[in-house]
Amino acid sequence: MLYKINLAFFIFLAGMLLIAGCSWASDEPWELEADQMYVDQEKNLVEAFGNVLMWRMDDYVQADYARLHTDTNWIYLKGNIQARFEGDHIEGREAELDLDNHVGWIKEGKVFMAQDNVYFSGERMEKTGPHTYTYEDGIMTSCDDRPAPWSIKSSRGEVTVEGYARLWHPRFRVKDRPILYSPYMIAPVKTKRQSGFLFPTFGQGSEYGFNFNLPYYHVIDDQRDMTFYANYYTDRGFMPGVEYRHTPRLHRKGLWRADWLRDRQVHDQGNEPSRFEDDGLFRPNRDRYWIRGKYDHYDPATDWTFRLDVDYVSDQNYLREFSDGHSGYYASRDEFEDEFGRDIQGKDRLRRNNIFSASRNWNNLGFNTRLVYTDNLEYRNRNKPARRNPTVQRLPEVNLDLYRTRLGDSPFELESSNEGVYFWREYGTTATRLDVHPRLSMPIRSGWGRIIPSAGWRQTGYFVDSFQDEPVERDTDSRFQTRGIYDFNIRADTELQRIFEMGPAPEVKWGSVGESAWTGVKHSMLPELEFDYIPDKDQDKYPSFDSTDRIAAREELTYSLRNIFTRRLERVRQGTDEGEPVLSKDYRNFLRVELEQSYDFREARRSHSREYNRRPFSDLLAEISFNPNQYITLSNKTWYSFYETMVTEHEHTLTLTWPDVASTWFSLDFLNEIDEYKRTVDERINILEVGMDLDYFRKWRFEASMKRDMEHSRALENRLSAEYRHQCYGFMFEYKKTDYDHSFAFHIKLLNLGEWGI
Repeated sequence: MLYKINLAFFIFLAGMLLIAGCSWASDEPWELEADQMYVDQEKNLVEAFGNVLMWRMDDYVQADYARLHTDTNWIYLKGNIQARFEGDHIEGREAELDLDNHVGWIKEGKVFMAQDNVYFSGERMEKTGPHTYTYEDGIMTSCDDRPAPWSIKSSRGEVTVEGYARLWHPRFRVKDRPILYSPYMIAPVKTKRQSGFLFPTFGQGSEYGFNFNLPYYHVIDDQRDMTFYANYYTDRGFMPGVEYRHTPRLHRKGLWRADWLRDRQVHDQGNEPSRFEDDGLFRPNRDRYWIRGKYDHYDPATDWTFRLDVDYVSDQNYLREFSDGHSGYYASRDEFEDEFGRDIQGKDRLRRNNIFSASRNWNNLGFNTRLVYTDNLEYRNRNKPARRNPTVQRLPEVNLDLYRTRLGDSPFELESSNEGVYFWREYGTTATRLDVHPRLSMPIRSGWGRIIPSAGWRQTGYFVDSFQDEPVERDTDSRFQTRGIYDFNIRADTELQRIFEMGPAPEVKWGSVGESAWTGVKHSMLPELEFDYIPDKDQDKYPSFDSTDRIAAREELTYSLRNIFTRRLERVRQGTDEGEPVLSKDYRNFLRVELEQSYDFREARRSHSREYNRRPFSDLLAEISFNPNQYITLSNKTWYSFYETMVTEHEHTLTLTWPDVASTWFSLDFLNEIDEYKRTVDERINILEVGMDLDYFRKWRFEASMKRDMEHSRALENRLSAEYRHQCYGFMFEYKKTDYDHSFAFHIKLLNLGEWGI
């Protein structure tokens, strides 16, 4: 006989599932089914026999037998016990629980925490509190396979949900075979952020010796956390570091990192590493550090955006020496790009920018103000005298831009870029510069194309605080100076099209599902002419801070021709809901060919000299992009000089892809040696890069690349890596050889335990 009873007090049965560290809270009643049921009201006892099933919404409990004491809320379960709550699963042979105090035991218990994919099992598991339990002779793993690829078997264990598992005499096992033993171990068991040590990294290098870095992660609250780094180099010393992250609001976030090293070595004259010998700079300092960070703040109430970028380093070699690992340059760069979408400057840059900005946009107006402090590493460590540092600081810079706007019903459009900057520096002239540059244009459109003439006026005013290190010929008597320059531009373009019909589309029938054919190609030809004119104006008497202070004369005509080829592919597809086949169309721009060249009228009028002939024509740029399908991508840029009758520069990249299987790429960058009136290239450059990755084998990925200087017949970088990915673990090996170093890396990652690497 089958009995079905709706019993509200069965909600207390939720305590059993607290073995998995969970608590139930719901007003929904539990429902019970069993082959037989016995209720003794005098003894406050309910017994259920055979196929006991209790459920509430998506949660359930199953057993062969259940006995509940309603006065003490003790429940006893026996035989094929199974339970599920919010995806977490529990199994056992026999169990007894105090539903009020959340304590009890289960024999031959198994717990699966679905959110973290962690399995626990033990001969006897005891619930010792709302969020803790212990077990004997138990196993922990994150692997779904049986036998598990890896597991940890321990004589005794204590587990705190949202905390850690403390294991006594753990044996790390591979396929049930023990390979490592420890008297004691702590492992994370959590679905939320928790404080604790992260897996360390190890390294070895000829410049710093053996390296060991142990991070400690500390949770402050839901919006803030920190990571402390204990980073030690046997040849260089101890490098502590800290990272602070905070997200106080949805539109606010910050990330800050700092490291410090009391270096045992100095790189002074005569003992620099070979790769730094040619930069003309030394590093005599022992105190070394790098402070970096970014902060974003958007206020939706006022529509203002605030940003802060900090990049302050002790010397020119720090980032080049310490670029790898948790505390290195590349880890910081990747984290900033992921979190903020903004990069940091290259590790070889000697000028490091620190920027604070505030901006807001209206319909036709944009406002941006910045404070830019540039730290010039050439003037650190007595390389150059700091009191002679001419590096310009923009403190502050204010921009108010008018976006292109139509003036009423007239055919004219107005735009303007307006800037005010105060330039300060340690050595050199300081001044405030106001620069206003409005531009008026009148687009003319017709069926033949369009012509856009525009004229602008740049008015610049200088309010000089002090003159220092200025040539004699500059006007240093007047502290207020003005400059006015007009400019003119006209651009004309049009578009010509023709469609070439090709073969017929596939016949729409069941037998032709999947068949496709190119049925047409559209050729779009877009010629364009553009003329720029800026008069020649003597500006030597004005202060010089950046390129805005020296507007070069320009009288140049640029002409280009773009050709775009678009294919039409028609394919027979199965209709929706297994309906009749249909014919679909797909379009792709598979080929783009562009030619561009300029003619410089000023160069054509330049006085002829014996050393440099007049060369008004620029190099001809030929650019090709070919992408007929998902398998082939070719990009090619070539510059050809008709005067030198040779290729002066080219960039080629070819990528062949077999989706989800393999890909390979070839690139060649070439720059010829040039000596002309307006450009000089002292050394011929010819760099070849070849690489491939293979993803064909199940769970394996291989990658190899080679970068070679063809001009000097030397390898710049060779790299080889192999990666294995499993459901609960993975490992990666990488070997890299450069022209100054050899390195290798080996990492093992275990799901929920972390990553260990060398």
